[in-house]
Amino acid sequence: MLPSWANDTVTRMRPGTIDRRGSTEPDWTNPNSLDIPGCSIQPAQTTLSQDGRVLGISEGWTAYFPPGADVLAGDKIRWGGKDYKIIGEPRAWTSPTGRVSSLQAQLERWAG
Repeated sequence: MLPSWANDTVTRMRPGTIDRRGSTEPDWTNPNSLDIPGCSIQPAQTTLSQDGRVLGISEGWTAYFPPGADVLAGDKIRWGGKDYKIIGEPRAWTSPTGRVSSLQAQLERWAG
C-alpha cells in the first residue's frame, strides 16, 4: 500500500491484437481500459530532439503503482489528459519495512 500522498488515479490502456500478413500486431482501435487508483506520478527526465528537420520533446515521468497493479511493458497510461507509453518492464520496488512497496514504471510521451 502506497502512502496517502499517492492519490493519483490513472487509466491503463492495453491494445487488443490483430493478425496482419501472418504476424500478430497490437490493435489500439478498442484498447482494454482499467482505472488504477492510489498511484503517484513524479517528474523524470525530459529531452529535446533536434536534427535540423524535426524538433521534438520527450516528456518523462516515473509512475508508482500499488503492488500487484495490472500494468505491462507497452501499455499506455492516461494521466492528466495525456497518454504516455510504459517504457520497459514495470519493476517491483519492495520497501525494507513493507510499508511503501510499489510497482515502478517509466512513462514517456513524445510531442512535436
